[in-house]
Amino acid sequence: METLGRAVTRRAVMQGLGVGALGLAGAALLGCGGRGPAQPGAGAPEAGKIQGASSGGGLPLNAPVVQGKVKEGGVFNYAAATQNKQFDPHTSLGDGGWGIVSEKGLNTDPRTGKIRSSIFTSWEVADPSGTTLMFKVDPHLYVQNRAPWNGRQFTAEDAAWNLERIGGLYAERTKIPLSSFQRASMVGNITKAVAVDPLTVKVTLSKPNSSFFNGLWDTRVMFMPREMDDIGYKDPMKQAGIGPYMLTEWVNDVSATYTKNPRYTEFRQGQPHLDQIRHQVVPDTGSIQAAFYSGQTQSVSTPTSDLIATARKAKPDANLYTWVDSNWQHIRPSVEYGPFKDFRVRKAMFLAMDYKEMADTYYGSEGGWAYQAALCPGYPEAWSPDKVKSLAGYNPATKVEDRKNAAQMLAAAGYPNGKGLDFEIIFQGPSDNNNINATRAHNQLTTTFTDMKMKLHPYPDSASFAVPQAEGKFQMLSYTITAAPDAVVEFVSQYYTGGSRNYGHFSDKGLDALMDKAQVELNQANRTKMMDEAQQRFIDEWMPMYVLYAGAGKQMVQGNIGGFDQLVGVWWGYRGPGSGQEYRNLYYVEK
Repeated sequence: METLGRAVTRRAVMQGLGVGALGLAGAALLGCGGRGPAQPGAGAPEAGKIQGASSGGGLPLNAPVVQGKVKEGGVFNYAAATQNKQFDPHTSLGDGGWGIVSEKGLNTDPRTGKIRSSIFTSWEVADPSGTTLMFKVDPHLYVQNRAPWNGRQFTAEDAAWNLERIGGLYAERTKIPLSSFQRASMVGNITKAVAVDPLTVKVTLSKPNSSFFNGLWDTRVMFMPREMDDIGYKDPMKQAGIGPYMLTEWVNDVSATYTKNPRYTEFRQGQPHLDQIRHQVVPDTGSIQAAFYSGQTQSVSTPTSDLIATARKAKPDANLYTWVDSNWQHIRPSVEYGPFKDFRVRKAMFLAMDYKEMADTYYGSEGGWAYQAALCPGYPEAWSPDKVKSLAGYNPATKVEDRKNAAQMLAAAGYPNGKGLDFEIIFQGPSDNNNINATRAHNQLTTTFTDMKMKLHPYPDSASFAVPQAEGKFQMLSYTITAAPDAVVEFVSQYYTGGSRNYGHFSDKGLDALMDKAQVELNQANRTKMMDEAQQRFIDEWMPMYVLYAGAGKQMVQGNIGGFDQLVGVWWGYRGPGSGQEYRNLYYVEK
């Protein structure tokens, strides 16, 4: 039996503990951060492809390894339909560029979820009660050379400020609603963080948190220099981080250019390899694909069969990387809408929807997605995709019977054939999968329950969509979530009363009590049993939302780009180019 509360060796911590397991370990849960020279491809499998190299039961993975000599320099271009104009990383839906210009507290292996050092070179629980944490800051971090910092050292004061701010402790001071600090659960129970000396941070918790260290590798809690609240978050050109690249040009709705930070190599020797990262705003999917085919961009998302086939024909030397992702699609009802307070109504809708049809409509015959219920299959505590597929509601073979049972539930709840249910579902318009899922849900539900009235309400961009979502002012929404870096953090943030991402305002005393126990449980076997119970009750008692599926990651990369194989896996969202800073791993290859 593995016990999180016992003292463990440094090697055991670094080699034996994965996602969710790196919790409180007596007084000696340490991390180490080597700063040896970067070795592109180091630790990579032999040339070719690798399979099943992920956490959560060996999820499918295809990661070609590009052979050839590293060619330093060059520009990496990519295109996306929108720019994220929310520049406060602790409150925005995305990181607003901070993922490229800065760093997070800790990092992770993209396949196993094991913690790796980043800003913090060591981390430990420092007292028997589990409420005091100590961190060491890497001494080779410098804020980029922009006023007012002018290249000063990033210290423990900066790190402590970030930890408190992420936790929402500055909400009143900054006049930002506490609900806007959507990743506060990543540092749950924090009451204070102070700099003991220039490189040491002491964190005080109100009670133990076995998920705290994992929470620091969430890519949406990037660290900033402590003066940022005074400078503000309206002008991205005024931001400066400690990461591999510095923002050197920003044109609204057109482009952004990030240039190599010359001092970053003192932190990670030999990195980054590329001189610049350039983001071009290209509003339509066809033009984004065409830019890759013509060689103007170096990577492109190819989620569907048609896109993959076209890309292979246009760029036969390009490499396709595929994986089951930590991004999961969902439809969330708000329990503020009267009918959705009734579990029978929520469960009936769950049984009526066809999740395979939704996923296949988007991904086509190439597939690549995975069944998921309450927890991302990358967690060691999560139910496997095969188990989820066998459940009523998810199982395609039982859909006819499931819909009969759903009709009976609705009738028993007072809504025969859906009569009396009149609501809208909101979603971010430009997002293809969220749009498709909302449309398919509308069609499936109104076809199954012909007296139900359901309207589609698209929002034009992420900023406008974020407002009603964060405030809980909706009846139902379709959206994509990146799984939190820990199973307990995920449950707390999504479903716990007042959870930072519990946008539907679901509340259940039994769920809260179970998560309170899981959060302070130091025995890994016991913690896993609790999460198994939570997943069962999610289906049988709670149904706070409809988890549709775990998304498929599919990226086509130009054949002269190396290092991509080191980024992909279920935790891609925390290490891939989607997290920005990981562009430092990529390089051009001389073949």
